[in-house]
Amino acid sequence: MNRALILTTTSIGSFVTPFFSSVVSFAVPKIALFYHLNFQDASLIPLIILIPLASTMILLGRLADSIGRTFIFRIGFLIFSVSAFIGAFSKSFPILTVALFFSGFGSAALSTNSTALIGYIFAGDKRGSALGINAMAVYLGLTMAPFLGGILIEFVGWQSIFYLTAPLALIGLAVSFATLKGVEAKGRMNSDYLSAVFFSTALFSLAFFLALGYVYNFEQFLPLLIIGVAFLYLFFHRNKRVETQLIPANLFKSNRTFLFSNVTALLNYLSTFSIVFVFSIYLQVILKVSPFQAGLSILPEPVFMVILSPIAGRISDRIGSRYLASAGMAIIGLSFLFLYVFPKISVFLVMVFLSFIGIGFGFFSAPNTNSVMGSAPREMSGIASGFLGTMRFVGQFLSILVASFILSTFMPRTMVVGIFSGIFVTISQAYYDSFVSGFRLVMLISAVLSFIGAYTSLMKETGR
Repeated sequence: MNRALILTTTSIGSFVTPFFSSVVSFAVPKIALFYHLNFQDASLIPLIILIPLASTMILLGRLADSIGRTFIFRIGFLIFSVSAFIGAFSKSFPILTVALFFSGFGSAALSTNSTALIGYIFAGDKRGSALGINAMAVYLGLTMAPFLGGILIEFVGWQSIFYLTAPLALIGLAVSFATLKGVEAKGRMNSDYLSAVFFSTALFSLAFFLALGYVYNFEQFLPLLIIGVAFLYLFFHRNKRVETQLIPANLFKSNRTFLFSNVTALLNYLSTFSIVFVFSIYLQVILKVSPFQAGLSILPEPVFMVILSPIAGRISDRIGSRYLASAGMAIIGLSFLFLYVFPKISVFLVMVFLSFIGIGFGFFSAPNTNSVMGSAPREMSGIASGFLGTMRFVGQFLSILVASFILSTFMPRTMVVGIFSGIFVTISQAYYDSFVSGFRLVMLISAVLSFIGAYTSLMKETGR
């Protein structure tokens, strides 16, 4: 078993998912123009990937524990590549929607099982280093998306992002047959798949209710809320009574590290994910820089994540994750707090404080993931990774939603939807002060959530 080659393979899966979802977000204006979409429909394009991704990670993690992590990982590559090829040649928006939806499903299989495979194969004092490299691949995808994706979209066309990612996924699939051959071919965990379907349906329905309700009208989509609540009840009712629980209660009741690491992950992504969009608007509208300059100004955050993730992962193998992750959340919180107190600053200072947020994130991500995977039994690495991934992507979804709601209290909702879709690249001067007020409130809430996260990280067991 060559662990370096295994890590290379999982890193391909970890890279392609954030790269694709990020670059699709940049392509929204071009896609909207191609299909003649209004800004409301266009604003939902990134969520077509994100919602199935967040909704199915626990299902796929549990499935991987039952029938094999390597198998589900390869299925993820296959679904992703086929979806990307369909997206590249789609002649209508409904076909593209289906392709993006299934790419989210494939992304969930890749994201869940790249971490699960590392948690299963790398043990003890090597796991943090491996997870750090895996996190580096994630942030490298986020870093490259604005530049490589921007060039492709501008000079080749938005379809080119599918032409690039489809072969990349196929390469990952081919490589996996060479590097993962004989690696944990079969899982040993039984599971209750009906509970998994209930849980995924509940998350899916509730997420689409919130997204569609915000963009259009909440009353119009009340049936989705009812369906979501009903399936959530069915899940909890069944999960209490079956012998093979989808989410084992003992993972939370007697495992403080697993519980608080996941809570902290939710708080981390809830506080940070929307800042790329919020700062992009701030830089262009308030500081009057071009979209390209705004992209450059935001770059320090993911760059520091790429640099620090493998270092922090290695350190967490030696000293534990508790204080590293807490320090990272505290750094993020202090950065947000400064931006709340001093909202009108130069482009240079924006870059400085985004750098500090990236540093905080770099110290947080790999160590916190290490504590989650280290606190779960080896045979449950799939469900542990799936639950952590669900916290991550639910946090991302809620971060966008919370920031949108906050800005909507100061500006018209249609304007906020248009801005987040990328269709509106500026706002009228009459709303400048309103946007700054909304920006400050987003920074304050993000700071509070980050400080709470620093505290919940300290609640983990000593040495973890």
